[in-house]
Formats: sequence, C-alpha cells, structure tokens
Amino acid sequence: MRPDPKNTLTGLRQRLDHRFIRPDRLDRDAYRALDADQRWNYDSRRLQWFGAGFWLKTADTMELLRSVKDYLRTTHEYAVGERNIVLDGPANVGKTTMLLRLAREVEMAQARLNPAYRRHGHVPVVYIEVAPRSTPKMIAAAILDFFGTPVGERRTQRELVGNATDLMLARGTRLLIVDELQMLRLHGPHGDDAMDTLKSIINNAGVVTVLAGIDLTGKLASRAAEQIMGRGETRPLRPFSYASDADRDRWAALLLRFSEEMHLVDSEPERLVQFADPLHALTEGRIGNLRRVLSRALSVAIDEKHTPDAPEEILEEHIFGAAGAAVVSPRADTKKGRSEVA
Repeated sequence: MRPDPKNTLTGLRQRLDHRFIRPDRLDRDAYRALDADQRWNYDSRRLQWFGAGFWLKTADTMELLRSVKDYLRTTHEYAVGERNIVLDGPANVGKTTMLLRLAREVEMAQARLNPAYRRHGHVPVVYIEVAPRSTPKMIAAAILDFFGTPVGERRTQRELVGNATDLMLARGTRLLIVDELQMLRLHGPHGDDAMDTLKSIINNAGVVTVLAGIDLTGKLASRAAEQIMGRGETRPLRPFSYASDADRDRWAALLLRFSEEMHLVDSEPERLVQFADPLHALTEGRIGNLRRVLSRALSVAIDEKHTPDAPEEILEEHIFGAAGAAVVSPRADTKKGRSEVA
C-alpha cells in the first residue's frame, strides 16, 4: 500500500515511523550458506536499505539539527523573536531528506517528554509543500490540508489564516517546515501578500520555522521576504566542491560512507574511492545524484551475479552505465584512506 503524501499528517508520520531493516554483514561463507530464496531476500533488503533506508549524517544535517534544537529550547510560543531558518540550495543536494530527518528528531524529542503525545492529539511538526504559483490563501490552506481539515471555498484569506494559526496552537505545534518555497509567486504585490500571510502565521502561532527551496536567496528579494529572512539565519546548502585537497578528502569520505552501507560481500569499502573523480563529475557533487547513481550501480552489480560464489564489486561500467555516460578510466592518483564526512 502506498503511503499518503508527506505533506499530510498521516503521510508524514508514516515516513517518520517506518524503519527499514538493516541487513546483516555477511562474509562469503555465510552468504553461500543461504538458499536461493534467502539470498534473493537478502539482496532485496540490501538494495532497499541503500536506496532509502539509512540516514547520512553530514555536517550540514547536524548543524541544521543543532540550530533548530537551540531555537526550540530558547524560544516560547508567546514570544516574537528570531526563530526562522532558510535552507537554500539547488536541486538534489539533500534538502528534503534533511527536513524529514529534522521532523523525525523533533518528534522523537517530544516522545521522550510525553510518550502519549500522539494519543493526546499533539502535533509538534507541521510539514507543507508550496504548490506551483501559490496564492496567499493557499499557504494557509496547505496547513489546513496537512491536518485533513476541510477548506471551504468561500472562506476569506483572513479566516483561513486564523483557522490555520488556531489549529497549530491547539495541537501544540512547535516546528513549521515549508518546503518548495521557490514555487511561491515571489514577485509583485501577490508575492508580498503571500509572504505577509506566511509571516502572520509564523508570528501568531509562535512556531520555529524552516523555509526550504531552490536558490531562494536571489528569488526572495521583496521587502516582505526580507522581513522573514532577516529574523533568523540562512543556511546555504551547496554541492560538494572538488577544488582543493580538503574538498576532495570530504568527497572521498562521503563515498566511503556510502560504500559501507552497500553491504557488499567480500568487497572492501575503500575500493569505491578510486572512482572519486568521475563520480564527482557525473553527479556534480550533489548527494541526491550520487545516491541515485550508486543505487543503480549496486542493483546491476547484484543482479548480474550468476552464482553465490561470484565476486561482488562496483566497477566503472556499473557506475557509468547507471549515469548514462561513456566509460572512462578513473584518475590514477586518486587518494585512498580518507575517512571523515564533513
């Protein structure tokens, strides 16, 4: 059964609550001892785990978590202050993944304080996505839709804003996540009205807010947008650079981390680092692109085995085939042994 959309309360919690099964690390003898059905199940779990199961702790993710936790600890819903975070970056650099990780952390923190919070109707996190060319009324309507509250066609913008604010206050919402903010009509009076609507909701509900979207810094240039962005901090999220030795070390450490989660039988995780140069070129240093390419490469490497004794290794043809690119040899001087994701 497919989950509900993640911009609904049910859909968000389906994603936050789901736990993928982490596969065991098997050596060759243990893998060979599995029967055909067991091997198929094990291979399927490996692919699912690598494609969607594990959370990657990057420096950007941890800094965002720390900032939000600090805001939640030091602000009060009755106070008006600086408590907004703008997460700004291009596509496929991991913004939505970070937001879901953030939502899970906040819900887990609430569960520690009050294990029965859901039974009591508390909703600490509201997650909405801005629809293309949204109007001011649609911002408030998205919050009502998140809770599954019917939105009457004849309700005014003021009524919708009041309803959305009252609902978050009544359900104890502490964090409002607004994703895909670039979809908002950002120019002209319409854009100003939409940003003013969002600002009104933030102020009246007393929530910590994370606004995320693609290349927002240049697009949010109106006075209304500046008022929101000026009341907190902007966190640029950029692709991994490859300009310096330190940058290449961070990229290699990221590859090592991904390789460790592949659970390849009898394969050293460090072997993937030899493809650091072409992988960066193919993915443009974007973590979303990297996960997609490596997921496909892993799938091919596992599927092409004919016997349980066949070696498991990610080869250049797997990588370039997954990326739809011509095969080229990796640079011979690529360093190995880098181990810290930053």
